[in-house]
Amino acid sequence: MKRSGALVLSVIAAGTTAPVLAQDLTPVTIAVGTSVLNVGYPMLTLPATLGYWEEEGLDVNVEPVGASLQALQQMVAGNAQFAQINGSVVVQGNVVNELPVRVAMANGVIDWSVSVPADSDIEVPADLEGKTIGVFSLATGGIPLMNSWLSSEGLDPENDLDLVPLGMGAAPVEALRNGDVDALLYWASATAGFENAGLNLRQLVAEDWANYPDYSLAVMEGTVEASPDVVIGIARGVAKGTVFALENPECAVKLHWAEYPETKPGGADEATLLEWDLNNINAQLASLKAGFELNGGEVWGHVDPAGYGRLQTFLQETGVTDGTIDPESYPVSIDGYAAAVNDFDAEAIREAARACDMVN
Repeated sequence: MKRSGALVLSVIAAGTTAPVLAQDLTPVTIAVGTSVLNVGYPMLTLPATLGYWEEEGLDVNVEPVGASLQALQQMVAGNAQFAQINGSVVVQGNVVNELPVRVAMANGVIDWSVSVPADSDIEVPADLEGKTIGVFSLATGGIPLMNSWLSSEGLDPENDLDLVPLGMGAAPVEALRNGDVDALLYWASATAGFENAGLNLRQLVAEDWANYPDYSLAVMEGTVEASPDVVIGIARGVAKGTVFALENPECAVKLHWAEYPETKPGGADEATLLEWDLNNINAQLASLKAGFELNGGEVWGHVDPAGYGRLQTFLQETGVTDGTIDPESYPVSIDGYAAAVNDFDAEAIREAARACDMVN
């Protein structure tokens, strides 16, 4: 993740510690359950852009690899040390595959929805019977959540509906617009992007989804035991990036455009492009804020085992998984972990975000 010299100099000028020499950095890869690293991932892009991970002595590569299951597979195979994945995939990894997947940061809550055109006759889950739903991929973490919800509503997801993988970008928008699918199953920031593209959507959501943890930074137990300082450093960078983005989403968007110009939308004037990407990032930030509150709302890095306990019980009761583990096993086990993750000056980061001096 290389940054432009202008950005680096601006960050240093803002009072951030100068980066550690490249040869002293420990390489780390984070596999992300997405195909496009757009503005909806500020907790993973800003720490690199603003040098937060370099301050921790880490050279971090954030790699989009597809769906959450594929990100988990990359981590299990040793191609990545961390994976940003859906909570349901964390549970499945532990319960179904007996993999010691641990949670370093419970970033967000379930913000998925089944979106339909505003004038659609689909009003309740039962109306999805016989319908076709567009999904990011057939390995995406939202499918088990939807299946468990529909099962609880009396449907048989395996036989009552069809799923079509559409990825991101124009494909899902056009598929819904043309009637090739009846609904879209995506997360909040992706849905905001579809609305930016002109779709007028209505969302069907399970009432209790926001009570469950979802998008989480996961790590294998072996990595936690072998490199606890790396786990703390990664999580602290994520926390800093989240604090920055929450304080000034517009600055976060502009920093993302500067660092990843290929992800900047086109086809409209600058003010409209900014409005679109603010819709995108704000949808993610709402989930990050809700996730922080779900885990106590006091310190970053605290993972409430009860949340993952509720999620795994929900998945078991609806037939997605068979069995449970001790909920206390889900969070990383590092002495003084939350205190270490929060060992930074949050107000200084907020002040830097408000000033936004690092944007040219």
